[in-house]
Amino acid sequence: MDFAEMAQSALKVLLAGLVFGAGLPAIFAVGIRLQSAGEGDIAADGTVIRPNPVARVGAWIAFGIVLVAVVIGILWITQKSLHHYLGIDIFGTH
Repeated sequence: MDFAEMAQSALKVLLAGLVFGAGLPAIFAVGIRLQSAGEGDIAADGTVIRPNPVARVGAWIAFGIVLVAVVIGILWITQKSLHHYLGIDIFGTH
């Protein structure tokens, strides 16, 4: 293994760490913010703020992305056990 391959592997690990370490919580935070914007409310002066259905849909899309990433991560971690005990080869690695 030469230096270029090691640097490329380190870059892949760094990118995965950024995506899963900071990216998913950031997407979840955006989902929380969109959900808050999607809810109707009553302002301090008594006026009614209408709900925003587009923001609510965006929130559910963000939550869905996070959920899918978590499920894929769990399946990736347990892929050898799933293949050994159940004979399930999810990612085509066996």
